[in-house]
Amino acid sequence: MFKNIILTSRRTLIKNKIYTLVNIAGLTIGIAVYILISAYVSFEKSYDHITGNPEGTYRVESSFYKGDQLTDSWPTSTNGYATAMKANFPEIASIVRINWNNSERVVRYNNIKYREEHVCFADTNFFSFFNYPLVKGDPKTVLKEVNTIVISQSAAQKYFGHADPVGRFLDVGTLDGNIHCMVSGIFKDIPKNSTMQFNFLISWATTPLFLRDFWYLHESYTFLKLKPGANPHAVEAKFPALAERYKTGLSLKNLKWAITLVPLNDIHLNPAKQYEIEAKGNRTAVQFLGILAYIILLIACLNYINLSTAKAIDRSREVGIRKVSGANSIQLMLQFLFESFIITGISLMLGIVLVAFAAQLLPQLMGNNLSLGLLFSTSLYLKIALVFFGSVLVSGIYPAVLLSRLKPVAVLKGRYNFSKTGVIMRKGMVAFQFAASLVLIAGTFAVYRQIIYMSSQQLGVNIEQTLVIKAPVKTPDYAKKAESFKQMLQNIEGVSGVTTSGAIPGKEVAEFLSNRRFGASKNEERLYEMLKVDHDFIKDYHLQIIAGRAFDKARPADSTGVILNQAAVKQFGFASDEDAIGKQVWLETKETKPDLVIGVIKDYHQQSLQQNYTPVILFMDPAFQWVPAKYYSIKFSGADPDRIITAIKKTWDGYFPESSMDWFFLDDFYNKQYQQDIQFGRLFLLFSSLAILIACMGLFGLTAYSTSKRIKEIGVRKVLGASVSRIISMLTFDAVKLVLLSSLLALPLSFLFIKQWLDSYAFKAELTWWQFTIPVVVLLFISMATIGYITFRAALANPVKSLKDE
Repeated sequence: MFKNIILTSRRTLIKNKIYTLVNIAGLTIGIAVYILISAYVSFEKSYDHITGNPEGTYRVESSFYKGDQLTDSWPTSTNGYATAMKANFPEIASIVRINWNNSERVVRYNNIKYREEHVCFADTNFFSFFNYPLVKGDPKTVLKEVNTIVISQSAAQKYFGHADPVGRFLDVGTLDGNIHCMVSGIFKDIPKNSTMQFNFLISWATTPLFLRDFWYLHESYTFLKLKPGANPHAVEAKFPALAERYKTGLSLKNLKWAITLVPLNDIHLNPAKQYEIEAKGNRTAVQFLGILAYIILLIACLNYINLSTAKAIDRSREVGIRKVSGANSIQLMLQFLFESFIITGISLMLGIVLVAFAAQLLPQLMGNNLSLGLLFSTSLYLKIALVFFGSVLVSGIYPAVLLSRLKPVAVLKGRYNFSKTGVIMRKGMVAFQFAASLVLIAGTFAVYRQIIYMSSQQLGVNIEQTLVIKAPVKTPDYAKKAESFKQMLQNIEGVSGVTTSGAIPGKEVAEFLSNRRFGASKNEERLYEMLKVDHDFIKDYHLQIIAGRAFDKARPADSTGVILNQAAVKQFGFASDEDAIGKQVWLETKETKPDLVIGVIKDYHQQSLQQNYTPVILFMDPAFQWVPAKYYSIKFSGADPDRIITAIKKTWDGYFPESSMDWFFLDDFYNKQYQQDIQFGRLFLLFSSLAILIACMGLFGLTAYSTSKRIKEIGVRKVLGASVSRIISMLTFDAVKLVLLSSLLALPLSFLFIKQWLDSYAFKAELTWWQFTIPVVVLLFISMATIGYITFRAALANPVKSLKDE
């Protein structure tokens, strides 16, 4: 029996080459897409699993309430949270801190120096709490002593080559000072699917004593593990009362301090907050792509079902003869299931080969952080096995049941035709395919339209032809050197302006003070972003003054003046921009003399258009020397930036030989904020194209088959005088109806999905009727192009050939 099944299957598949190739091509693409998307989704969901079992591990995030209103929410906590919570909450099994404040530091070993992004302070138990493997050193002691540092394998190779770094010293510097640290251990490089990316950890004991448990700087990540059975919400509920005992200062005293315990494995896909250091994923995108993987696979399977049932009428005589010869329903079902097994098996192998080729482009398309090892992980193999057997059953069971139920007598007399229900079902399957394709086209169009909208909007700040240099580490006579360095830069040919600031466009200000209007009660204090600038910042960045004036070097009193953006004016409660001029405000920590509002600038986009305007205060007050100017912004003209960079580098080395010169062009830096949106758009474009391709393969096959069945009808119509255009319109009418039917289903879904996605943007392109009409027109064009050759050829065929046997 099995030999007969194999021979029959081989003969059938070879005989129907076109349909076999269409089925294999569709399933191959569907399986390959499923594997690729599943790998990406698995990667996004795999964050922080290296730390061991993430269950029961939480990050302590800070929230502030005025009454019942949430005023601010940060992923960070103060250094003091950990010790106070551990001492007062018996539900906590262990707790650990890692401090990211000013973590960008210049690291030096002899003449080797690099600016490293994340050089952090961590608690003694960091490597015991997390499962970051140590290559050298005891996890209980590597961070115990003062001025000790643990480095990654990559950092060890970078600074020490093949020499053993343990016991050697690194100099770690910022604008705040320098630390001479002994290397006490080496850890394996942090995997890409970790929210925390670092190469250097300094012992917590190295932190200045007054800061180790300080309650008024929210600049650390605090993680805790709860004891078995402990309720995280119970811990959250107890924290505000604990905070009342420890927040002894005046700042934010009127607000309710609260925390949220966020599960470790939820952090990566949660929306980004201020102060967050990791690159966040997009939960909505990941969930949609996970659904999309199954939809595209289902489209491929539906194609196979459609073509198999459409071709079934050609095999009805074969089935009738086999039944008359004694074959039972089970044997017939095995025959068709085996054919499905062969087609799906070939498709699976080709799909894996296609994935192997696509894997070379995957990191660029889906993000450079993706680990290609996940393409062939054990869990993915299990999914592939389930997909394979599921595809065999889904793609083979319906045609098998349908054909095995045929009545031999009716079939052999040539009176058998499939029911109208079957025809409607096949058309419904095609309509579903086109509906899914239409959602994808509309989604792709919306994503790129939003990207174009964001990139074409006026930012309110000039970021063109701007070279930014990161400030050097602390050096003797730094203030004098910095001012002299700035003056020297202005003398370079092609440089039109130089300004220093605490942040630059494209970077969050990240310095907060709790401030209030002069004469207001402490209960009216709110947090404001404090942007340290110099006299040239407003001029060089072309910020628009809409009330008052900018800082003036000829007015010494301006050093204690402040300039507000419009969002800050509203938050302070001034009646208008003009009303704010001449008023005074109290700045946190400065309680002896208020600062005078001398100007108001128009709101500008400090960050991407995904973020709303935030209250920002521009200041120069010497009372806040502890707020550093971290960047030199150099405005240049001309077409030879390389010459200017060379001249700047020569000047830099003369003033700051201890520090590396790290620079970038501001427009490139700013536009990197849209990288995730661009990546999302590429994914949509790719997978919508593949979904449409698979759907069109099915439409092509069904049109070819239905046209072949109507060839005599076409001949009769031509003999009776029907024109070529009339016949073409008759043959394409079904496809047009299917596209329009799909639109009725897809357009409401598209609208809901696009609206939900756009709601995450503070500034977004408006939804218009034509952005939903264009995808329908595109799909109509694609479907017409798909079946155009077949219908045109059928319409031009000589009717004599089709009618000569009648």
